[in-house]
Amino acid sequence: MGLFKKNPAFCAFCVVAVLVFAAGAALVVMESGKLSTSKQKVASADSQINGLLAANPAPTPANVQAAQQNAEALSAKLLSIRENLQRGSRLTISNDGTRVMSGLQKYISNYRRQVASHINAAQVAAPIQIPDDFAFGFEKYLKTTNISEDSSIVPQLDKQRQVLSYILNQLIAADPAGIQVVERELLGSADTKVSGFQINPAVSARVPGAIDTLAFRVTFTGYTPTLRKFLNNLAQFDLPIVVRSVVADRPATNAKAAKSKQSKASNIDDIFSVFGGSSAPAEAASAKAAPQANQTPVISETESSFTVTLEFIEIILPSNSEENPA
Repeated sequence: MGLFKKNPAFCAFCVVAVLVFAAGAALVVMESGKLSTSKQKVASADSQINGLLAANPAPTPANVQAAQQNAEALSAKLLSIRENLQRGSRLTISNDGTRVMSGLQKYISNYRRQVASHINAAQVAAPIQIPDDFAFGFEKYLKTTNISEDSSIVPQLDKQRQVLSYILNQLIAADPAGIQVVERELLGSADTKVSGFQINPAVSARVPGAIDTLAFRVTFTGYTPTLRKFLNNLAQFDLPIVVRSVVADRPATNAKAAKSKQSKASNIDDIFSVFGGSSAPAEAASAKAAPQANQTPVISETESSFTVTLEFIEIILPSNSEENPA
């Protein structure tokens, strides 16, 4: 205290110097911390830059432009896929019951006329056999002009008619011998079971809210090339129709008839052998001993019955506003 009184200026200077030193030391410590943090950020940035430069492709202007072009091409492809998935939605469906009923009547008369005047691939008249009072899946509406009272059924009937028209066009182009059954999936309780069925959910692609389907089943007669041509026509995928099952059935009557003919021939040979004779001349016997390579087989190819289950698929996609809420 006495020193301060004797040398006040010197003591004040010392106090100020100590305070300045303390402040400077604090600033140095603080700036040192900031410098260390800045060095870490710079090192991290350098590492990221080196990583980008080493990347393949590097983010050069040329590569950025190529990436933008790829993004545009992918967007176009996505749009094309979306259109293909929603191909079935391009069908023009009517809610007018009178118009739909008129379309059904024209549909029935048109395909009756087509099968009656059918010309096969060899340009030969080959009428396709159909049962009496056949309405190609719409037997319920063959002799009535009353449409369903359920308004929700009307557009579905119109859609079924259009899809069946496509299926029948492909089937007729395959030259079947006959069309026995055309069935469409039942549309709720309002659609009575005159000619229809329900597809097994285990094999259906239907997913509520995501995939909607309509099932159909056709039974026709013909040879294997007819089935192959029909399936190949459907494989063109002009409409999103998927084949769910194919069942082939060969009529038993043909096999029984062939077996009966063989049995009769065998019985005749047995009768002649009893009397010591032969049922065929010597030339035939020699031909039997040395069969020709081009002999006609005993049982030739016969017509078969094919039942094909089909499913028309519609993808329920969200609208653009739902995909991009912003």
